[in-house]
Amino acid sequence: MFSPQIRVRVIISLVMLLLGLLGVVLTTIEQDGAWYYWHILTIVYAVMSMGLSSHLKKNKWKVTGMTLWHELFHWLGVWLCIVLLSFLVHLGFIGRFVASIEMLILLALATYLAGIYTEPIFIPLGVLLGLAAAVMGLFQVYLYMIIIPAAVIAGCVIFWVIRRSLREERGKDVR
Repeated sequence: MFSPQIRVRVIISLVMLLLGLLGVVLTTIEQDGAWYYWHILTIVYAVMSMGLSSHLKKNKWKVTGMTLWHELFHWLGVWLCIVLLSFLVHLGFIGRFVASIEMLILLALATYLAGIYTEPIFIPLGVLLGLAAAVMGLFQVYLYMIIIPAAVIAGCVIFWVIRRSLREERGKDVR
């Protein structure tokens, strides 16, 4: 379906996207537990990004002036920002949940910039991660405005399904 050079890019970006969305889910469900996930994911993203660039350069599928050293320092800078966030959390200036959202935003920006400078397939990935951070923030702020109507609607649907199935059973018994 895809050529080998496109397939490698798509697989790497899909894995990165799934790992990022898993982090969003973890942050929403287990706010403190996701803290460590974002630390590890930053390193995973760096390795995957640099591995993809190395693979593409080795197979001569990509010609660029960008070197692995540039990418290494790019991701090292992201990691140092995360270390700074960890320091601020340790001092008590910010909580782990807020820092997790900030890490997601940093990762989104770093991935987007990696897309600009190294591999364009990372641009939409960075945008999607940024949108996920915004949705996660809105979800936390408007949680009860979303959950209560959703619960009422779900309750009405369940009531309607049960009522309908009871009517169908009564109709069968009468015949």
